Amino acid sequence: MRVINVEEISKNIKEMCIEANYYLSDDMKNALYKAAEQEENPLGCQILNQLKENLDIAGAEQIPICQDTGMAVVFAEIGQDVHIEGGSLTDAINKGVHDGYVEGYLRKSVVNDPFIRENTKDNTPAVIHYSLVPGENIKLTVAPKGFGSENMSRVFMLKPADGMEGAVNAIVSAVREAGPNACPPVVVGVGIGGTFEKAALMAKQALTRPVGTHSEFPSIKAMEEEVLEKVNNLGIGAAGLGGTVTALAVNINTYPTHIAGLPVAVNMCCHVNRHAVRTLYGADTVMNKTIQDPLSEEDINTLKAGAYVSLSGIIYTARDAAHKRMYESMHKGESLPIELNGNVLYYLGPSPAREGQVIGSAGPTTSSRMDKYTPEMLDKGLKGMVGKGKRSPEVIEAMKRNGAVYFAAVGGAGALLSKCIKKAEVIAYDDLGTEAIRKLEIENLPVIVVIDKDGNNLYETAKEKWKK
Repeated sequence: MRVINVEEISKNIKEMCIEANYYLSDDMKNALYKAAEQEENPLGCQILNQLKENLDIAGAEQIPICQDTGMAVVFAEIGQDVHIEGGSLTDAINKGVHDGYVEGYLRKSVVNDPFIRENTKDNTPAVIHYSLVPGENIKLTVAPKGFGSENMSRVFMLKPADGMEGAVNAIVSAVREAGPNACPPVVVGVGIGGTFEKAALMAKQALTRPVGTHSEFPSIKAMEEEVLEKVNNLGIGAAGLGGTVTALAVNINTYPTHIAGLPVAVNMCCHVNRHAVRTLYGADTVMNKTIQDPLSEEDINTLKAGAYVSLSGIIYTARDAAHKRMYESMHKGESLPIELNGNVLYYLGPSPAREGQVIGSAGPTTSSRMDKYTPEMLDKGLKGMVGKGKRSPEVIEAMKRNGAVYFAAVGGAGALLSKCIKKAEVIAYDDLGTEAIRKLEIENLPVIVVIDKDGNNLYETAKEKWKK
C-alpha cells in the first residue's frame, strides 16, 4: 500500500494548472506546426504562424496562451491500493486549482451559480471525474476547458439504424455549425455509446488523448480518419477564414450501449487543447500503525505487505532448539509450554543483559531455519512471527490457510530493539540458555509486514519494483 498526502496532490494540481495554461503539450504543438506546413490558404498560413509565435511568447514570458484559461477539469485515476491521508481529496484538488489560478495569474472564470453568476474569484470548484483503477498510484490529468469551443459542443441521441454513417454525419455537422466560433483549427473529441452522460464524458476524455494516436479498434481508427478528412474538406480553416486545415485531430472513444440507442457526443476544443498529466507515487508504506499483541483477526485483516508497524503487548521468543522441542512435543501429543493460539513468536536469542538491564541485544535471527516446524504451529493457531529473511512456500501456504502474518525486524539493530522490551522472563527450556523460551512485554517494537495473510510478499514485490 502507498500513502499520498493531500498536500502533495494540491501542490501538483497547482503546478499543472499553470503548466497547462503556459505551455501547449508537445503533441498539440507538433500538430500545430504540421498544420502550418500543410495549410494551402496563404491567409490560413499567416494565422497559424501567428499561433506558433504566440506559443513561444507565452512560454518565454510566462503568461497564458489564451486569455480564457478555462474551467479546470480534472480526471483522477485512483489506484485501489492507495491510501490518501491528511484530508479530503476533493478539497485538495480544489485547493490546487485555487492556488494555481491565483499564483499563476490565470483568469478566474467560474461563477458560483448558473443564474446568480457571482464570480468565485479563484476558479473553483473544479469539475472532477474520479475513477478507481488497479494499482497503488494516482494519475492526475488537468484539462482547463475554454468555453468558446465548449459552447459549440453537441450530444446526438441517434437511432441504432443511423449506424456509423449517421454518427459521421452528426460529428461533421457539429463542426460545420461551430464554424469560426470554436476558434479553429480544432480538436474534436467524440464519445459514442454508453448513455447520455457517458458519451459526453468520453468525448471530454478523448480530448486528452495525444494528437496522432488512434483508437485501438481498426473500424474506429478508420472512422477517425474519415471524419478528419470530411471536416478538413469543409473549408472553414484557421479562425474560420477559409483553408484546408479545420481540425488537427478527431479522437473517438467508444463504449457498449443499449439495444435501443446510439448516443454520440461531440466536445469541441480550439487549438489550445490544454492538458497536463502526472502520476503520483507516494510513500511505499503505511508508517507506525500500532498493533496490540496477541493479534486479533481484525488486526490481521488490516495488515498488508509493506506496512510499517509498531507492536506492543506480550510475545514469546523461540529459536531453533525451542522449535525442535515443541515440534517433538506436538508429535507425542504432549502439551506445549506456551499457548500458540493468537500469539506471536519472535525468532530471538538475546545477548546477556547487564545489571539493571531488562535484556541484552535483541535482534532477529534467520527465519528459514524454523520453516520445518512452522506450518504445524500455524495450524495450531500461531498468528504472527517476527524474524528476518525469506520463508518457504509451505510456510506461506500455511499462513494463507490460517490467516497469519510474518513481520521482519531489522537485522543488526539488536540494541535499538532491546529498548522496546520492557520485561523479559524465561518460562520454558531454561537449559537451552539463549534459546530458552522467554515471555516478553514489548512497547512499540518496530517491524515491517513482509508477508501478509493473503501471501503478498514484500521480498518479491520490492525487488521487482527497484530492479534495473
